[in-house]
Amino acid sequence: MNDPDEVVKGLEIIKELKKGPWPSYITETEKTRYPLKLYAASLYLKRDLWTTGGYVSVPGVPTGILMRVTSRPDIGESANVVRVYLPSGNFVTSKMLRNLADFADKYGVSMVHAITTSEDFEIPGIPKEKIRDFVAEFRATGMEVGSTGDAFRNTTTCVGPALCEYATFDTPKFRDDFYNRFNDYAKYPTFPHKLKLKISGCPLDCARASQKGDIAIIGSWEGAPLIIREKLKLLSEKEMLEIVNGCPTGAISLKNGELNIEGDLCTQCMKCVKLSKGSILPGEKKKYLLYVGGKLRGKKGPFTAKLVEKMDDPYQAFDIIERIINVYIENAARKERLGDMIFRIGMKNFLDLIEKEEKPYHIKDLRTNIFYKVSEEEKTKMLEELKKSLGGE
Repeated sequence: MNDPDEVVKGLEIIKELKKGPWPSYITETEKTRYPLKLYAASLYLKRDLWTTGGYVSVPGVPTGILMRVTSRPDIGESANVVRVYLPSGNFVTSKMLRNLADFADKYGVSMVHAITTSEDFEIPGIPKEKIRDFVAEFRATGMEVGSTGDAFRNTTTCVGPALCEYATFDTPKFRDDFYNRFNDYAKYPTFPHKLKLKISGCPLDCARASQKGDIAIIGSWEGAPLIIREKLKLLSEKEMLEIVNGCPTGAISLKNGELNIEGDLCTQCMKCVKLSKGSILPGEKKKYLLYVGGKLRGKKGPFTAKLVEKMDDPYQAFDIIERIINVYIENAARKERLGDMIFRIGMKNFLDLIEKEEKPYHIKDLRTNIFYKVSEEEKTKMLEELKKSLGGE
């Protein structure tokens, strides 16, 4: 049987993608059982031929399996994708990698999707009739499947103190402790829609918690950062001036070779920390910030998470999360994200429901100390160009 015209033309595009000096993902994909003809046709048609088929329910496996349905079954078969949890901080051993590869060969299409945007692994192409055998054998290795459906999705975290000197708390351990307490909410779909918890150990927010987390915990501090004077002396005057001029709020001054930071003006943006070559670190008075409502997609578009609580101990978040879960279950509409629910009922009502008092940092005016710094010369030039574009003198 001859291939459809879109497959034939798509395979010509595939040939082009194999050319060049760099390793080709097409060459590697040809070594697997992935339906390459379906991919070729989608390249030619300039549209994806895979659609979501929802979540597959298998006894004993309440979460972790997705159905990917093809709109062209004449070219390629529909298939299940199994999501796999990774250890906290994404520290995967070589033995785990070998096990994943073996399972992909045995049950899937000899391919592993690593690492997804939600920081888990996916093994595509597992037939439904083999899923129970796969999961039973997979769990015997000490690993687990999950992160689908209306449950807690994979909780992502930065590497924390394992590799980063900026971390204000042990984020991988915190993730493990979170699962020990909230494991049922991760295993069994209970919520109106999915919930994502993201954890970052410092305001740099490498886990993108404030952008992607329905609930986010970010390590921070109060006041000025910690200055290591012995290391600061090793910086040149030019490097010191870069730190001073880089501060978006003007909190840093340099007088007679002495660098000082005014804590009341510091917004913990980490700019000086990044420029200091280890001579400035997060402050000693640690604080842990709990945010809610962040997401990249949804009915009302992307939301940046909103600050709910400043905590002295990150584990104070657990009781607040319990309250947030109960409020979300009782008040959200079907398939309504937490941020969309808060937008609908209002932040004040949400705070009342989770029994939190209103504080100044919940509702405040727009920032005047923006992070983008413009010199007076640049400002004058921008105003002149704006006047000219508007037909002014």
